[in-house]
Amino acid sequence: MQDQVPNFSNEKIANIAKELYGLEGEIKALVSFEDQNARIKTANGRFVLKIANKRWSREFLQMQTDVLDHLKMVAPDMAFPEAVKTLKGETITYIDGFAVRLLTYLEGNILANMDRSPVLYKDIGRFLGQYSKAMESFPYDGTDGSDKYWKLDNVIACKKYLPEVDDLDARDRIERLYSHYEKNILPLLPDLRKAVIHSDANEQNFLINPERPEKIAGLIDFGEMQYASQVNELAITLAYSLLNEDDIDMASGNIIDGYIGEFPLEPLEQEILYDLMAMRLVTNITMTSHSAKMFPDNDYILISQKPARELLKKLEDENYILR
Repeated sequence: MQDQVPNFSNEKIANIAKELYGLEGEIKALVSFEDQNARIKTANGRFVLKIANKRWSREFLQMQTDVLDHLKMVAPDMAFPEAVKTLKGETITYIDGFAVRLLTYLEGNILANMDRSPVLYKDIGRFLGQYSKAMESFPYDGTDGSDKYWKLDNVIACKKYLPEVDDLDARDRIERLYSHYEKNILPLLPDLRKAVIHSDANEQNFLINPERPEKIAGLIDFGEMQYASQVNELAITLAYSLLNEDDIDMASGNIIDGYIGEFPLEPLEQEILYDLMAMRLVTNITMTSHSAKMFPDNDYILISQKPARELLKKLEDENYILR
């Protein structure tokens, strides 16, 4: 719903920054799908003002802040945004019904703009493994808020949109994947380790220091966090990292090696990892197909799913899945 989406002017954002945080500086809008984010460049550094969509609960937004505080304490050598309190000491303030937060701005280039190499792939795994290790000790309190259709543990929910996948080859492959998943993977979910996961560690959210282009410098955007099977973290990152990648064995092997060097997988997790990665691609294909039916004038939606369809086919052709 449109009234759920924030649309503050730069002038209003500047006023909020000054009144709540005592900050003045240059305002620049940042890309956001259903929230509103703005970078504030001040004499004392750069910050991100985040204005949340009304559908996110205060508890879910607070959990994001709590996770950042937890990471600062247990993983001080890793780089994540930090929550900044208002002049009154608050982490969340409501303006016109919208939740407002301020984070430090994490410097770096997004992974999507960088050339890939075996060394960089391994470092993606290393960073993610350290993150998973740090989140093992985060005390989950039952808070939930992420989109149910994008929860990998709940991939069955997307099945109702399968008839909307127009590509018949992809639809057939997804039908066979669902059959395999329901018979062989779904019954195993209760036996998998659980934790709060980032669930969106992709090429847009990994940052790289341009002076060290083969090292991950940090991770941003904690808006899709959820309590889930912890192996999903690696499966989701693999799904995004292998899009448009010719050498699946090299890329996935290095990411997995880097990950288990920091956070070893249990035998069951390792056994079903590629199946879970494939089901993340299933989510992408079914949900973008559904969105394309809702917004038929948006040609980009189906173009953006093309790499996911191609990767799913390649995974089957090369015997990673549906063997």
